[in-house]
Amino acid sequence: STEEQIHEVFRQAGDIKRIIMGLDRLKKTPCGFCFVEFFDREDAETAIRFLNGAKLDDRQIRTDWDWGFEDGRQYGRGKSGGQIRDDYRQDFDNGRGGYGYLIQKTLLETTNAHSLQLPPSLAME
Repeated sequence: STEEQIHEVFRQAGDIKRIIMGLDRLKKTPCGFCFVEFFDREDAETAIRFLNGAKLDDRQIRTDWDWGFEDGRQYGRGKSGGQIRDDYRQDFDNGRGGYGYLIQKTLLETTNAHSLQLPPSLAME
């Protein structure tokens, strides 16, 4: 989703102070989360109450209280550079890059293990 789309949805709860898009730590591209700050706490409460579970771009919005944005928190903390929860995702989601990082790593290791060729001296006869 774009920052403009997020603004359109969340402004229904009140006046937005700023939106900070979450970025993949390695690629510096959006990775599926953001911080939305409101001028008033009541507006933030409204957003949490009414927008949690809503859909945007066929994705479910998850809203949580946060202790506040500090520079550096806009980057994903997962091993893949994105969200930690994407590392552990076991379903295939093309919109999030396929399988989760750990599943992709396992699939790659399995594929590489099966494609190893033994030298003739070690091959079984």
